[in-house]
Amino acid sequence: MELRNLITFSKIASLSSYSKAAENLGYAQSTITTQMQLLEEELGVKLIERTGRKIKLTNSGETFLKYANEIIDLVNESKEVIRSESIPKGTLKIGVIESLCTIRLPKILEIYHEKYPDVNIELKVGICSELREMLKKNIVDIIFVLDRKIDDEKLILYLNKYEPMAILCSPSNKLAKKCNVTLDDIKNESLILTEKGCSYRKEFEQILKKKSINTNLVLESGSIEAIKGFVKSNIGITLLPKMTVEKELKNKELVELTVEGCEFSMHTQILYNKKKYITSAMNAFLGMIE
Repeated sequence: MELRNLITFSKIASLSSYSKAAENLGYAQSTITTQMQLLEEELGVKLIERTGRKIKLTNSGETFLKYANEIIDLVNESKEVIRSESIPKGTLKIGVIESLCTIRLPKILEIYHEKYPDVNIELKVGICSELREMLKKNIVDIIFVLDRKIDDEKLILYLNKYEPMAILCSPSNKLAKKCNVTLDDIKNESLILTEKGCSYRKEFEQILKKKSINTNLVLESGSIEAIKGFVKSNIGITLLPKMTVEKELKNKELVELTVEGCEFSMHTQILYNKKKYITSAMNAFLGMIE
């Protein structure tokens, strides 16, 4: 079974088009048609069905695609391993949430790049649930996330560090001068939250739901900087990792509220796939983490 035929099949499946796959791979369309015929003859099953101009995978095609992608990933990984067995080099793909990407990661990468200039870093920023799926599919090598402690038999937890969270408001907000804020106080406030799927937003919403607190969500954004700006303008209150607002708290641009009955269990975590071979580039990166 030839690798190039598997790559062609995978590309046709992902693009749902013979012509687009041919263009992407730099082949003539007749070439990829022949490759597919050879692959189907070798397997003795039909992998792709044509319905007019549309194509779709057969049941056998759906099943075989998973194995084809795994084989392609293993071949690519083996090449990477061979290239980077001694001195760290090649590509290191890191999945990271925005708060860690802007606060914790820059210094680590600065030192890493200085020590290992031959390693190319690819960053993929997303929410925790997306990054975990990327890790399981080998789209990234390592993920750097903020979440409740992740217990997944398919993943290795390398770092688990408690991360304080902060409920924040503008100094001009009426809650800013209140010593003991309750969840009942919060229900009358406008909320500005991170995008849906964000781990700490989810935990905050679960706490409010458990206490039967109905809130007024006025804004949601994937940008922490934007959220901080809106809160400073007293449009509403928010929940953010404390590490992202240390400067604003020090300069008294934001106020941290002490809210009774609102405790969070968020942890900065670094994980990698249990099946993933640890390349020297990965090992060097993990070795720099405390």
